[in-house]
Amino acid sequence: MQHIPKKVVDAWIQMGSRLEPKKLIPALVNYSQMGSTQQVNETIRYMEFCVYQLTVTEEAIHNYLLSLYAKYKPDSLLWYLEQAGSHLSDIHYDLKYALRLCAEHGYLQACVLVYKIMELYEEAVDLALQVDVDLAKTCADLPEDDEELRKKLWLKIACHVVQEEKDVKKAMNCLSSCNLLKIEDILPFFPDFVTIDHFKEAICSSLEEYNQHIDELKQEMEEATESAKRIREDIQEMRNKYGVVENQEKCAACDFPLLNRPFYLFLCGHMFHYDCLFQEVTPHLSTYKQTKLGELQKRLAAATQTSKSRHRPAPKEKEEGGDTASLGKGSAGVSREQIKSDIDDIIACECVYCGELMIKSIDKPFIDPQKFEEE
Repeated sequence: MQHIPKKVVDAWIQMGSRLEPKKLIPALVNYSQMGSTQQVNETIRYMEFCVYQLTVTEEAIHNYLLSLYAKYKPDSLLWYLEQAGSHLSDIHYDLKYALRLCAEHGYLQACVLVYKIMELYEEAVDLALQVDVDLAKTCADLPEDDEELRKKLWLKIACHVVQEEKDVKKAMNCLSSCNLLKIEDILPFFPDFVTIDHFKEAICSSLEEYNQHIDELKQEMEEATESAKRIREDIQEMRNKYGVVENQEKCAACDFPLLNRPFYLFLCGHMFHYDCLFQEVTPHLSTYKQTKLGELQKRLAAATQTSKSRHRPAPKEKEEGGDTASLGKGSAGVSREQIKSDIDDIIACECVYCGELMIKSIDKPFIDPQKFEEE
């Protein structure tokens, strides 16, 4: 490398992958720092061969080539960073090292590119504004999934254009470039002496959008009002709805006469005894609902027992407490009704044959395998 660098590099290139480029780096660093321009160029040529021809992925090789570009071939630096890709999995150089290297040599555009790869979009926009506004705009559009951040970045650009470049027209272009910005967002950046003529078109457009939005809200309110009206009518209709149960009607589960015991009548026409429906629904309930149903049954039994005991004739010496007993009876009655209502909400919220429970049980066998084996 000291006397015939070109021939040495040619020989290395001919040997290809039989050499380990990483072990040659110390010697190359020594000669590139102290050698002539030819030695530097040959060093870069061999590093480029390793990266582009041999597709070496070792970080040391890429970092060294990056440092050579930054020091001797700045025009190739940006091209290298661009072709290296923007996904972290495709990049083989150290991003922090590249950022420090570019910052030390004052390559702002390369720094912006590294910031973009690192997803530091605010820093990228701040630095890009020192280079080119259009470059900053491309950076501001990168966080596609974060509208709040995008708006913040575009506001930075608008603020820079107004306060630093004093360009009202370019600031208005920011509104058309980003649909997240409104005229009222950038107005605070303008000085007081700016006439409204500069914003006339933007203000009119903004007012038209607001009017359109108001009309849409009015339409939605009218639709919501109409929907609420129909719901109230449906509720009223449901309250007045009734069903007729004939004497010969039978329970859909046990096929015994329906009127012998308390029963449920569903809108679909199915009828069940209370205990039959309970047995049909319970296996399909979640553990939480089964536990809750058991607790409600215990509370209902206790409330029923309390109610029966209060209906017994009171001894003469306790007649004075009759009003208190009557009051307790009323309280127990309300409690029982509430408990029964809670039970109904669990087991009678829908028909067990026509509702969601039947759909969910479509993959369950008709006969429980465990019970079948026991029998």
